[in-house]
Amino acid sequence: MARKKTTAAAVKFTETIIELSAGDQLDRDYFAYARAVVEDRAIPAAADGLKPVHRRILWDMWTQRLTPDRPFVKTARVVGDTMALFHPHGDASIADALARLAQPFSNLVPLLDFHGNVGSPDFSPAAPRYTETRLGQFGVMLLNEVDQGVVPMVENYEGSTIEPTVLPAAYPNLLVNGANGIAVGLSSYLPPHDPREVCQAALMLLDRKSASIDELMTVLPGPSFPSECTVTNGDELNDIYRSGQGRIVVRGAWIVEPVGRSRQQIIITSLPYADTTLGSVEKFIAQVGDALDNGDLAGITAFNDESSNGQTRISVELAVGVNADMITPGLLRFTNLQVTNKVQMHFLDENDTVRLYNLRSALQAWIAHRIRVVVSRSEYRLSKIAERLHRLRGFLAVLVDIDETIRIVRTSKTRPIARERLIERFSIDEAQANAVLDLNLGQLTEDAVIEFQTEATALEAEQAKLERLLSSETRQRTQVARELTETMDAFKDLPERVTTIATESAPKVSKAQMVLDVPTTLYLDASGWMQAIGQGSKAKPKLVPLHTFSTTTATTLVALTDSGHLFRTLVASVGEKPTAAPSVLPGLAGEPIRWWLEPHLPADLLLVMSDGQVKRIATEDCEGGDRKGGISIVKLAAGARVVTVEAFNDNAHILIATSDGQGIRFSPDGLRPMGRTAAGVRGIKTDAEVIFGGVPAIGDMLLLTTTKGFGKRCDPGELPEQNRGGKGVRVMPAGKWGPLHTGALTSSSDVVVFDATDSTDPVVVSVGAFPQTARDAKPGKIRGYSAIIDRIIG
Repeated sequence: MARKKTTAAAVKFTETIIELSAGDQLDRDYFAYARAVVEDRAIPAAADGLKPVHRRILWDMWTQRLTPDRPFVKTARVVGDTMALFHPHGDASIADALARLAQPFSNLVPLLDFHGNVGSPDFSPAAPRYTETRLGQFGVMLLNEVDQGVVPMVENYEGSTIEPTVLPAAYPNLLVNGANGIAVGLSSYLPPHDPREVCQAALMLLDRKSASIDELMTVLPGPSFPSECTVTNGDELNDIYRSGQGRIVVRGAWIVEPVGRSRQQIIITSLPYADTTLGSVEKFIAQVGDALDNGDLAGITAFNDESSNGQTRISVELAVGVNADMITPGLLRFTNLQVTNKVQMHFLDENDTVRLYNLRSALQAWIAHRIRVVVSRSEYRLSKIAERLHRLRGFLAVLVDIDETIRIVRTSKTRPIARERLIERFSIDEAQANAVLDLNLGQLTEDAVIEFQTEATALEAEQAKLERLLSSETRQRTQVARELTETMDAFKDLPERVTTIATESAPKVSKAQMVLDVPTTLYLDASGWMQAIGQGSKAKPKLVPLHTFSTTTATTLVALTDSGHLFRTLVASVGEKPTAAPSVLPGLAGEPIRWWLEPHLPADLLLVMSDGQVKRIATEDCEGGDRKGGISIVKLAAGARVVTVEAFNDNAHILIATSDGQGIRFSPDGLRPMGRTAAGVRGIKTDAEVIFGGVPAIGDMLLLTTTKGFGKRCDPGELPEQNRGGKGVRVMPAGKWGPLHTGALTSSSDVVVFDATDSTDPVVVSVGAFPQTARDAKPGKIRGYSAIIDRIIG
């Protein structure tokens, strides 16, 4: 009979839903993440100047005994072991951190010895499978005594072994090699310093707790970088080291060499330390090329990277007649020949809490750490001495009567019986009895007894000395100072300081001083396209020029749009190929350029707006138009635009015409200069649109046109002088010819006009084509030009 199938009883699950606030949960989770990043990833400890990944690499190599007296091993072996036991965050990050510890261009005192390609400021190191490493002399100095219980130890992430939370650090590595880290919400950065100077400053603070930052800086004047460079803001270092925050400006080194035929070349021999490593040669070359393309630099005929064997050499060849002093300000401004290193002295204290340190508190943190090391080491040694003395006293107790001791051992059937009889006979404890039973026959001689007595006496003296050390903070500070003085001997063979501390700001020069001043002809067309053709160039104008300027590449061209924005640009930034205005004038956003001003502005400008406002502005108030977006020099009403920009003349009247045929001529008296934010004052009272404004000179004729192609010319002097702000008089009677459309002042025989059907192509028209009449007479058809006139330029 078949067995009846049984079914498992249904399991009932109880669903419990817990409602959580998303914001509160995110706060808790993100806070936990941020704390982990700060404490276990990104921020160095003030005591040893190391981040966890660096500390774990050094500890792993110490546990493998990869000391300087041992052979090199594959870097991949260290990387793999560190990742497996202590730092499970990816082999690539560990390999990069390991290579950095060995790089002489990143560390003033490299901590590892290295075989193979350790990398450069431009290139990454070779893969770990190709390189070899071991601890260096200065790395060992950070680890010495770590096995003597001098620092706290914790379990690794999987609980299979232990690792130190901080290294003993026989010297202030935080200041010597500097530190950097970017965590969540804060960053840490400190440049490197000369180890001898750092030790001297620490010794000063050990000798006198009250030593000030000013006193410390007499022996530690500032950063010391791996390459020759100059700190240019030395006058700010005191404030930086006092606050723990600031910026240090560092400049590279160069020499100037003559190359014949009145030519020079600049040889860059060192790029400054930036972003925790020496400057990149590739970055410098790219930045020079970009500056030349953008017109920020000129006069450079060639630039080449000639660096080799770890030595930086970049040649910058200059054109004939160009002095190096003309070029170096541009190199400092536009390349990494001068950089700014930030200082953010955020480090972890002994409780893993982030603090903002300064020079004095950073040294105090190391001193306090070394005192803890000395105390822990002394306590550890005292425990070992006490243990050894306890054994020695047991030896001396039983060896007073060696024959009796031997008899007891020989007549005892087992070791436990012998131990009990020795304890009873000589009044010793179990540990001492076990130690006696472990002695061999060679240690039962009379000389051995004397040796035990001598050793006990020495240990008792050492014990008393250590107890005195532990009882006095002064003795502890003295001990730290003595050990630091011995450590300083290891730094005596290091190269001398190559960083100069100075107070010299970068030369403040304009772009015009950074470019080669070469004669050139600038062509501008009606649409804002421009083309610059240098002297001797075979290039030809490829646009229909509206304006032509004979100028130089170092001259500043000024443009003003009908929205009242003023722009400046160097002629050097205009290429030999036609270039659109927005490409040369950063920030120009579709605003039509109707007025190009001469490079050398008059003392004051006159602006006439379409709503009848007029404004006088001093050109010294128009500085700064070379920044992106230009500057606004007038406050316009809604819907208004700038109609005319003229050089202001105290001795000439101002003429305005409106689309309804009214015109006014008034004296400039009382029209005072106004600031950039002013809207101006009323020039003519009208509900129509102002289509023309100007300052007529002797011999000028006023040309007026209408929307239907009619026009005329008349003497501006026919308009009677009125007060500013009036309604004016009739200059064009109403009729079939349409509203007044545009006007111009000219004393030449020809003018430039624009056909509304194609206003980008200017046409030269004879002034004689305009019929000459009185100001209030009817216009006539313009001879030879029947289309609607859009604009006239005299």
